[in-house]
Formats: sequence, structure tokens, C-alpha cells
Amino acid sequence: MAYAQQSLADSILNVLKTAPPDTNRVNLLIDYIWEVGFVPTDRAVVYMNEALALAQQLNYTKGIATAYNGIGIVAEEDHQWDNALFYYKQALVLRQQLNDKRSIAATYNNIGNVLESKGKGHEALDYHHKNLTILKELKDTTRLARAEVNIAGVYEALGIYITATEHAQEARYIFEALGDKESLTKVYNTLGHIWFENEKYNQALPYYWDALQLFKDNKDTLGIANTIANIANTFDEWGNISHKPDTVAMSDAYYNQALYFYICIDDSTGISAIYNNKATMLKHLNRYQEGLGYARKSLEIRQRMDDRAGIMQSLNTYGDIYFGLKKYATALDYTKKYYDLAIALGDQKFEQKAYKDFSKIYAEIGDYVKAYDFRCKYDDLRYKRLDENRAKEFTRREQTYADKKIADNAKRVELEVAQKDADLARGRATRNGLIGGGVALLLLTALLYNRARLRARSNEQLAAKNATIERARKRADELLMNILPEMAAAELKLNNAVKPVRYESVTVMFTDFKGFTKIAEEVSPEELIAELDMCFRVFDAIMERYGLEKIKTIGDAYMCAGGLPMVNNTHPINAVEAAVEMLHELKILMDQKAAEGKPVFEMRVGIHTGPVVAGVVGSHKFAYDIWGDTVNIAARMEQASEPGRINISSATYDLVKHQYQCEKRGLVAAKNKGSIEMYFVA
Repeated sequence: MAYAQQSLADSILNVLKTAPPDTNRVNLLIDYIWEVGFVPTDRAVVYMNEALALAQQLNYTKGIATAYNGIGIVAEEDHQWDNALFYYKQALVLRQQLNDKRSIAATYNNIGNVLESKGKGHEALDYHHKNLTILKELKDTTRLARAEVNIAGVYEALGIYITATEHAQEARYIFEALGDKESLTKVYNTLGHIWFENEKYNQALPYYWDALQLFKDNKDTLGIANTIANIANTFDEWGNISHKPDTVAMSDAYYNQALYFYICIDDSTGISAIYNNKATMLKHLNRYQEGLGYARKSLEIRQRMDDRAGIMQSLNTYGDIYFGLKKYATALDYTKKYYDLAIALGDQKFEQKAYKDFSKIYAEIGDYVKAYDFRCKYDDLRYKRLDENRAKEFTRREQTYADKKIADNAKRVELEVAQKDADLARGRATRNGLIGGGVALLLLTALLYNRARLRARSNEQLAAKNATIERARKRADELLMNILPEMAAAELKLNNAVKPVRYESVTVMFTDFKGFTKIAEEVSPEELIAELDMCFRVFDAIMERYGLEKIKTIGDAYMCAGGLPMVNNTHPINAVEAAVEMLHELKILMDQKAAEGKPVFEMRVGIHTGPVVAGVVGSHKFAYDIWGDTVNIAARMEQASEPGRINISSATYDLVKHQYQCEKRGLVAAKNKGSIEMYFVA
């Protein structure tokens, strides 16, 4: 499909080279951008501006309107909301003059989407409803359903959940009837959000899982990332409200998966959201300082993007964390900031959050009059937005939807029965006719029998070939998974490349055998390989237990790392624990060798923690590897270690000293690194 689109784009480009400056050229310029997409936007805007200038020169109103709309889309892609609105409204005026209802509806939709992105939900609804009205008039079922789900999303964001459910279920009914799986993903996510916001987490998750499966079927990386993030949020909030830290901690793995996908597609909006969500999760686990680090990253990205709604969310997270740290004056300052934004954006959900936060902070400060006043405001707004029977209403609407489907199924059954009766009647007539033509029937039967045999043989051969291909594919997948980490392998299969990723904190371990060179001189190559294989198999199993990634082996050296490709905060401890177990298991093996009178060897271990860049190198024999000074220092740790000891850097020591007793070695000379402070793990 991508090849076909590219071929069409190339064809249009070839025609453009000689196309005269007329209305056809205007249309070709716009068609070309639609074919290649609006990214990169700088190239798209060049063609759109050329189309606009030519259309204006020709006084070609439809072309001018379409070019304005296209420039609006380019601006929206770059999150230039005000520019996008300006061009969309220019297009709208011209399309209204032309009375082009379908185009008018599309422009209403575009304006509504931009206003929603700007946090102006109520204004967005006005345009979305205008779009819906025209689409009902045109009886455009598919676009009508898309309008319904857009409206549902805005109502959900505004906290008007009953109405949001109505529109989402209307869209769901149409998309399921049409078999439109791509559009259903948005419906499922919206319904999941509604249940999530109402703290019905066990009812939100099934919708998110359904959406995730559809995104995976469509290989939609952004959709996968968004939905995994929704699942992570659900586990985080569910665990927090039920006071189950283990459930909260489950969300971390999902956040890391979503972050990985967002980084792969360079989605700043998604990355900033994950950083903010991880900050909230860490707050729930009382890890406030770590949470502040993620909140800071999130706010910086959102400020660069001028994402006012996102900034409001980040400021809210800052306030929550400082409240947890009992720094109430700072918490109050951030709460005031995000409250002001909520009022400016007309966001009642965050206005309500602010009232609750004000009440908590003033109560802690001791100003109980203000605390009571804000609690009353919170309750008033809460009951205005949500009545006590909301859960019953959602359930009733779910049942209404189910009843509607049951009724439709009953109609389908009636039609199927009628169809079968008609088929039987035709069969009886055919049978009566064939009685008089028995000889012809016998000849026809013989012919059909031979054709059936040939077809069956062909089908068997095809099935055998398909089975062989499937086995080969599975084997190739298994080999790829053995060579690369699971996430890197998935990205490689999806995009035919793996984007390098920088990790700010990774623990790298090197091991090496003392005396192995001497043993290599005394035994056959077969025995030598067998010895290495035995040891490295044991080490591989330990890596899996402690969540470390084996990077490579170089001769008798073994290299691994923790904290990638799945980011976590436990990698220094995991690496030391794995090293302790590796030494223990190696000693057991060597004791057995000694008892058998065979040569034995000991192992040195070196560990260091720091930033690395990870990626896949090669185009045929793929290799996942890591680079950076952290790797070099880890190697020096191993070289400066002693047999049977684990030598760690001061960076790793600072992260494990609370759990492991360590022996300070002081400054030790390291090749090309000067003197480095080192510790032995006791």
C-alpha cells in the first residue's frame, strides 16, 4: 500500500514538472501533499503556498479554500494552534460562499479539533455539533460516527460523562456494524476514559485492552503507545485508591513500554505525558524526589510546545508532590497557577481538583475557614458535574446498547431463516428438474469429482507450503528474539530499523575468567568451548531472573546491562545481586571440576552505572550494543578487580550502599582514566 501511494505521488510530481499554471495545477499541488502526507511540514507548506498563490492569481475560489485548509492542517501538525485556526476560518468563509456542505462540515471538524487542543472545550463543541448537523443532513454515516466520537471525547474531557457516553455508544454502534476497527479504537479508548474518570477501573480496563488489540492488528505505533499509557494510568490510580502499592508499581512497566514507543516515533506530546504520569506514580509510592525529576522534564517539554492544557496538568503534579513533601507554601503556589489556567481554559475538571487541593493545603496550614470554604466549592462543583446515580446511568446505557444489538441479531436470524426457506424451495425445484436428466447428472458428477480431486490436491500442496512458510517465519522470529531485546526486535520488524536511544542511567557489568588462557593451552578446542558454553548458559539464566540484558560475549568475557531497554530504577541492585549469584554458581561448578581433577578458574567482576546510547548495528547480522564512557569505565572496573570479587565504581556504590556492605578501596589507577574511586562488594 505504501508503495502504491509513493508511486502515485511520484506520478503527480512528474506531471507537475510540465503542468501549466491553471486550476489543474492547483489541484495537483494539493493532491501531491495529500499523497505524501503533511510531514515534513516545511516541504508541505511550500507546495500549499504555491497552490494558494496560483489559486488567488486565477481567482479559483475552491482552490483558495482548499489551500487555506491545507495550510491550516500543516500549522496544526506543528501545534501552531492560532495559525491553524486563522487558516481554517479563512477556508470556512470561502466554503460557505460556495455552499459546499461536505467541505464546510470538514472545516467545522478541523476547527473543533484545534479548539479542543487549545483547551477550549465548550467552543469546540459548538463547531463539532455544527459538523454533526450537516453530516446528518447528508446522511454520511461514517463521518457522522466520527463526529459522534469526537464530541464524546470533548464531553469526556469536560467531565460531562453521561452525554459523552451517549455519543460514544452511538459511534460504537455504527463502527461495529461497519466493521471499522480503526475508528473503534477511539471509541473504546473514550469509553475507557469515562469509566476511568469515574473510578470504575475494572470496567475501564476491558475497553483499553480491546483498543490495544485493534491497534496491534493495525500496527499503529502511536495508538499502541497511547493505549498502553491508558492502561498504566489505570493500574496506577486503581492501586493508589485501593492502597495497594504493588498495583501502583505494576504501572511502571507499562509506562516504560509506552515511553519507548513514543521515543521511537519522536512524539513530544506522548513523552511529556508519560513523564508527568510517572511523576504521579512515584508520588503515590512516596518517592517524591524522583517524581519531581520527571515532573520537571514534562513541564519543560510542554512549555516549549506552549501546551497550556499540558502545563496545567504538570503544575497540578508539582503541587501534589510538594504537598507530599509537606512544603505547603510551594504546593499552594503551584495550585494557584494551575487553577488560574483551569479558569482561563474553562476546564471544570481541573477547577474541581484545585478546590480540593486548596482545601487540603489550607487545612494543613491551619487556616480552617478557607479550607472549609474551598471544600464547599469542591462539593458544589462536584455535584453539579456528577449526580449520585451516574454509575446506574452508565450501566443502563450499556444495557441499552446491548439490547439494541440483541434486537438486531434477532432480525438477522429472521432474515437467515427466510433465506434458508428460499434456498430449500429452490433446491426442491432443482431436484425435480434433475430427475429427468439423470444421465447428464452422472456425467456432471464425474466431471466435478475429477475437478474436486485436483482442487483438493492443490489445496494440500498450498497448505503444506503455507505451513512451511509459517514454520520458517516463527523460526526467524525466534532467532531474532535471541539476538535482540524483545522491544528492539519488534521495532525492527515494524520499521526495518531501530532508532538509537539514550538512557540516562544504566548499570553495565563485565566479567572475565582468571586462568582461562592457561586452561585454553591445556585442553582441546572442543572442551574449551564446552566449558564456556556451560558457564555462559548459567549466566544467561541469571540475567533472565534479574531482568538484565545480555549484550555480548568476547572470548571468555561476558557483558550485560540493567535498566534497558525497559527503563527501571532497580538496575544497580539487580546487577550486584546477579553478580553475587554468578560468583556463587561458578564456585559450585569449579568445585565439581576440582573434585574430578580438572583445571579450574576464577572470575573477576566489574560494575559501573551511568548514561549510555543503545542501538542495533549491522544490516544482515544484527547486533544490539551499547556505547559511551560508562561502558569503558565498567570494563576498567573488571580489569582492576580481583578473582572472586565484585569491584564497583563510586557511582554504583552510591546506589547500592543502603543494601550492600562495601569495602572502600580508595583511588585505583585505571588505564586511560587516571585514578578512579572503587569499592569491593563485601
